[in-house]
Amino acid sequence: MKIKAKKIVLPLTVVLILIILVSVILKFSNSGYKFSSEEEITVQNPSYQIDVQNGCGVEDVAFQVVQFLRTKGFDVIDYGNYETTVKESFIIDHIGKPDTARLIARVLGINEDKIVISKSKHYNEFTVVIGLDYIMLKPFKNKGEGSF
Repeated sequence: MKIKAKKIVLPLTVVLILIILVSVILKFSNSGYKFSSEEEITVQNPSYQIDVQNGCGVEDVAFQVVQFLRTKGFDVIDYGNYETTVKESFIIDHIGKPDTARLIARVLGINEDKIVISKSKHYNEFTVVIGLDYIMLKPFKNKGEGSF
């Protein structure tokens, strides 16, 4: 009887180790698959207005970010071209609501240290400026290089 038990335990142990190994490899690989629910962030009642500015010079980037933010429930009221080309994307908080600015940054994949507070009489509450690093942002991560 002990021999039969050993014959069953060894294959089960090997299978269990393989399952754990594959799970770890998938979790840490660069395959684009994410185990977190971070991409599921949506806004139920948007009470702030956002405009998106293209600071990278690549056509349609701002429009694609607008579409992405709207699918997440944000109220994007305008988009256009930024006054100059910028290297890194950033967010301007015109009303001093850091929690909302951080939420926008997290949804887009912009580092929170790229939030600029600039209380001003701007026509909107937040401005998202898309820089040359746009390809690293969440709306573009799963797209091919020839998307634009």
